[in-house]
Amino acid sequence: METVMDNLQKATFSIDSIPETTFDGYTNGDTWNGWACPYFEKPEAERVLQASEANHYMWSYDSNQDAFIVRSKDDPEDYEPEIFEAVRRHVEGGGEVIVYGIGAYSWIWEVVEED
Repeated sequence: METVMDNLQKATFSIDSIPETTFDGYTNGDTWNGWACPYFEKPEAERVLQASEANHYMWSYDSNQDAFIVRSKDDPEDYEPEIFEAVRRHVEGGGEVIVYGIGAYSWIWEVVEED
């Protein structure tokens, strides 16, 4: 498993395709086309993927690879699934977490700003 040395900060995320639901994760401030690139610990990653099933996403967890394999039911047969592998990251303030970049650099995530 890769260890990345930058510090993640806790954040809450939303995505238009799963309305009225937020997900707790981490960010290092990276964006993709202006959209957030979140990282989630395994239980929250599973929650994201379970919620995504309503949008025709299918997923599985590969324990040998320590990765989530995600594809859409609308994808052509020869389409490669997205693979979100575990990575060990440092957290701002100390400590480490194992996280999965579910939809980072490919889904339209937003950071939920606190009021």
